[in-house]
Amino acid sequence: MAAKPKTTAPKKVGASLNFTDKLVLNQWLISLFGVDIFAIHKDGNREVRPMQFLAKQLRDCREGLDTDNLHFFYQQLKLNWQPHAALNPNALLQYEQNIVSHTQWLNEGRERPIEWKYYQWLSLLFAEIYLHQYFSDREKLLEQLNDYVRQFNAHWASRKLPQSTGISEYSLEELNKLCLQNATGSGKTLVMHVNYRQFAHYAKEAGQHDAVSRTLLITPNEGLSSQHEQELLQSGIEVSRLMLDNNAIGTTSGIFSSDYGHLTRIDFIEITKLGEKDGPNSIATRNLGDQNLILVDEGHRGMGKSDEEGWMKQRERLVEKGFAFEYSATFKEAVKAANNPKIEESYAKAVLFDYSYRYFYEDGYGKDYRIFNIPKSQADHEFIYLTACLLGFYQQLRLYRERKAEYAAYNIEKPLWVFVGSSVSKASASKGADQETVSDIVRVLGFIARFLEKPNAAIQAIDTLLNKDGSATGLLDNAGHDIFHGAFLFLRQRLHKGEKPADIHADILESLFNNRAGGQLQLLRLKGDSGELLLKAGNSDQHFGLINVGDALGLAKHVGEECTKGNCPQIVVDDSDFLAAQFASVKESSSPINLLIGAKKFVEGWDCWRVSTLGLMRVGRSEGSQIIQLFGRGVRLKGHAWSLKRSRAATPAKQPEFIHYIETLNVFGVQADFMEKFRDFLKDEGLPGNDSKEVFQIPMNLTYDFGQKLKVLRPKRKAADGREYSFSRDGAMPLFGGVPDYLTKNRIEVDWYPKIQAIVAPGARAGNAAAVQAHEAVFTDQHIAFLNINKLYFELEQFKARENLYSLIILPQAIHSLLLIHDWYILYVPKELIALNRYANVRIWNQIALELLKKYSKKYFLYATDEFIRPRLEVRELDRLDDNLPKPDAYYQLTVDASEQQLTIEALPQTNESWLVLTGVGRAPLEPVG
Repeated sequence: MAAKPKTTAPKKVGASLNFTDKLVLNQWLISLFGVDIFAIHKDGNREVRPMQFLAKQLRDCREGLDTDNLHFFYQQLKLNWQPHAALNPNALLQYEQNIVSHTQWLNEGRERPIEWKYYQWLSLLFAEIYLHQYFSDREKLLEQLNDYVRQFNAHWASRKLPQSTGISEYSLEELNKLCLQNATGSGKTLVMHVNYRQFAHYAKEAGQHDAVSRTLLITPNEGLSSQHEQELLQSGIEVSRLMLDNNAIGTTSGIFSSDYGHLTRIDFIEITKLGEKDGPNSIATRNLGDQNLILVDEGHRGMGKSDEEGWMKQRERLVEKGFAFEYSATFKEAVKAANNPKIEESYAKAVLFDYSYRYFYEDGYGKDYRIFNIPKSQADHEFIYLTACLLGFYQQLRLYRERKAEYAAYNIEKPLWVFVGSSVSKASASKGADQETVSDIVRVLGFIARFLEKPNAAIQAIDTLLNKDGSATGLLDNAGHDIFHGAFLFLRQRLHKGEKPADIHADILESLFNNRAGGQLQLLRLKGDSGELLLKAGNSDQHFGLINVGDALGLAKHVGEECTKGNCPQIVVDDSDFLAAQFASVKESSSPINLLIGAKKFVEGWDCWRVSTLGLMRVGRSEGSQIIQLFGRGVRLKGHAWSLKRSRAATPAKQPEFIHYIETLNVFGVQADFMEKFRDFLKDEGLPGNDSKEVFQIPMNLTYDFGQKLKVLRPKRKAADGREYSFSRDGAMPLFGGVPDYLTKNRIEVDWYPKIQAIVAPGARAGNAAAVQAHEAVFTDQHIAFLNINKLYFELEQFKARENLYSLIILPQAIHSLLLIHDWYILYVPKELIALNRYANVRIWNQIALELLKKYSKKYFLYATDEFIRPRLEVRELDRLDDNLPKPDAYYQLTVDASEQQLTIEALPQTNESWLVLTGVGRAPLEPVG
C-alpha cells in the first residue's frame, strides 16, 4: 500500500465548515457530471446545493424502463448532458446497462417489481462510477480525488472569510469505505442488495475474484438481522448467520457462478456480538481476518455513545484489506455527537451519496408532520393536552375506517399511536433515565385510566377542543397561537352534521379502546420473557394496546405500587393467559392494537408503515441520530401507486378529502421541554417546525360565459347510456401478435450499435468501434430457440401494466410467431453479436428481443386505440358539466405555518367571487379538495 501523502489539511483560519459542506467524495462525483461545485446554483429564487441542481432534471422524470430497456432517468440525464462533463457518455451507458441487469436480477423472485426512485438510481450510478475506478485503476482514482481535495481546500481558504475544512488528502488505505446517507424510509435495504452485486461484478471483471474472504452484514440487533435475512432471501441472495464453522464457500442458485470466489453468500451478525474475545454470545474479530466485504446497517452506530466504544474499531479491523459499505440516515448527527475531528474527516471523505431527510421531505416523499407541544410543563393542562393528542389520533383512525375504499389507491395503513421512551428495560431502577421513563409510562397509563373511568370529564374535554379555541383550552405556544388550530376539521364537520361530543366519545371507546362500554384499565403481563404487557378496557374480550419493555414484571410491579400510593388512578394489574407474543403482528393493519408503548427497539429497523401519532418521552436527549431514526419510523408512507409520496405530491391535481390528516405524523412530547431537541433537528435540516398551522378553505369560482362558445374535440356519447366511447371499456381487446399495414409502413427501428460499449467484453470493443456500415439482422428460428420466452412474457406483462396497456392480450406463444415476421421491424446489430457461434450472445438476443417487443406492444396498442376512437370523435361545445372543470362545491385548501408572519390573507367579496390576496413569502401549498 502506498504511504499517506505528507500534505496536511490547511491550518485553521476561521470557523469550521459544517459536515454537509465537507462531503468531498460526494462533491467530486457530482462534479463529474459537469456541475460546478463551487458556483451558486438556484432553483427559481431559492439557492440549492449542487446535488439538488443535478437532481432537478430527474426529480419529476418518469420511473421505470423505456422500450429500449433503459431507465427513463438515464434518457433524461443523457438528454441534458453537459458538454464539459468529465464522465464519458459511453461509460454512462455501460453503468446504466449494469444497473438494469442488477435490477432485473433483484426482481426475479418478486411479485411486485422494484422501480427505482430517482435518488435510488443516482445512488446506484454513483456506486457504479466509484467501484469501476476503484477496481480498474486505484492510483488514478487516488490522484483524481486528491486533485479535488486541493481545489476544495483552496476554494474555502480563498474566501473573504476563510474557513477551515479539516480535510486532508486521501491515502490508498482510505479508499475502501463508502457510506450512503439516505433518509429512513427511502429504501436503503434494496440499494444495499445491489451494492453487493455491483462489488462482485467489478471484482470479477478486474480478475480479483478473491478480493475478499467473506461478506458480512452487520446489524444493530437480532430483530433487524431477521428482517434482513428475509429480504435477502427474497432478492435471491444466499444468506446465513455467521458461524465460525460455516466459512466454506457457499453455493447459490445460479445467481453467481463459482468464479465470483468468496462473493457468493452473505453472513450476518449483530455488531454487539463482535468483540475482543470469543464467548458464548460473541465472536472475536481477529478470527474473521481483515479481508472482508462488510455491509453495515445503521452505520452511525459506534461513534456516538460510550456504550458503543470499540464497535467502530472492530469494523475497521475487518476491512483493513477488504471493503466496507455503511448505511445510515444519520451520519451527520452521529458525527456531531461524537465530537471527534478524525471521525468527522473519515466520514466526510467516505459519504458517497447524501439524501438526508431534508431532501426526502422537500421532494414530497413520506408523510407530512406536525409538532404539538406545550412550551413548559403544565400539570393543570395535561389532561386536556393528552385528550387533544388522543383526539388527533382518533380522527386518523376514523378517517381510515370510514374512507378506506376512497383512500385505497394511496396505500394507507391503519393508523397506530406510539409512545417511545429512552429506556424501559429496568423498571425497578431507583433513579436515572430508566426511572424517569417508567414514570412517564405511568403518566400515560394514568391518563388513559382517567379517560376511561371519567366519561363526563372526557366528553367535556372533547367538547372544549372541538368547539372552542386556545384561549379556552389554555393550549397556546409562546407566540400565543392555539397549537391545535386547524387540527380537527373533519371532526368539526361531523359536529356540524349533527353528532354530539358524547357520540364521538362513545365511538372513541369502541374504535380505539375496543370496548364501547369503557371501564377500568387493565394491565396484563404476558407470561414468559417476551417483555410484553397488554392493555384492555374494562371487561372487553379484545386488547387495544401493548407495552413492550425489557423488564415487564418490574414495570407491572411499579405500576401497582404507584396505584397503591395514590399517584395514579386504579389500574388492574394481572397476568394474561395469552400464549403468543403480540409485537410481531403490530405492523399488520389487521392487528387490534391501536396503542404501542416501548423503548429503543422502535428506533432502529422496525419495519412498520402504521405509525401516525408519536409521543416522545426523553428520547435522543444526548444524540440527535436517535431522533431522526425514530422520526423516520413515523414518516414512512407507501403512497399512491407505491410512489412513497404524500398525495399532494403524488397526485397534485386531485386528492381525496381530508387525506392529509392521515398522511401527517402528529408528534408530541410528554416532557415538553425535551421537544426543543426535535425542533433543533428540524431547524438544522432547514425544515419548518410545523408547530401550528392555519387552514383555510377557498371556494373555486368558475366563469362560464367567455363571450363565445368554446369547442372541444371529444368522443361521441353512446345512445344507450349517454357515456362517452372509451377504448378500454368499449373497444375490442387487441391481441398481441397482429401486424397491420400501418406497422409495415411505419416499421419499428432498433439500432444496437450505440449499446455495444455497454455489454461486450473489453477485448471486443475496439473492433466494434471500427464498424463503418451497420449490419441489418433478423431473428431466425435458431435464435428464438435460445430465447427465454417465459421471462420475456413476464417482462412484457410488467411493461403492459406500467404503460397502462391493460386491454392488450399477450400469449407466450405469440412471441415466437411475431419475431418470425420480419416486415414490422428493422434491426441493426453487429454480425458477431447476432452470430450463432457464441453462447454469450444469447443474453444480448434476449435484450434485443425485449426491446423490440416493448416498442411493438406500445405502438400496436396506440394503433388499435386510434382505429377505434378516430371514427367516433365529434366537435362539442364546452359546458359547465365537463369533467375538466371544477364542480360547484370544489375548493382549495390552503395550509400555512402560523409562525409565518409575512403571510397575510384577505377575503375580498366581489360579485359573488372570493379573491385571495397573498402578501410576502410563506409556506402555503394549495390543495384542491372536493
